[in-house]
Amino acid sequence: MTGAAAAEPASSCSEKERLMHVLVVATLDYSRAVMVIQERAGVMKKDHYRRVRSYVDEARVKVEEARRALERHASEHGC
Repeated sequence: MTGAAAAEPASSCSEKERLMHVLVVATLDYSRAVMVIQERAGVMKKDHYRRVRSYVDEARVKVEEARRALERHASEHGC
């Protein structure tokens, strides 16, 4: 390996990084929502539980969408 080749940084893909960030944020949001359900399940009113449960379901869908977008990008872009 020549000195020039060894000095080159590993290539990065800004779109992959962006999609990874979206996935991490969505996963953290989902995790927090699940923790609220677990901690408060027996004490919150049914109405509040339904709203939180709906939020959990929406957060889960966002995680799935973010994961699929990252997988699709990796497949199409090869990164």
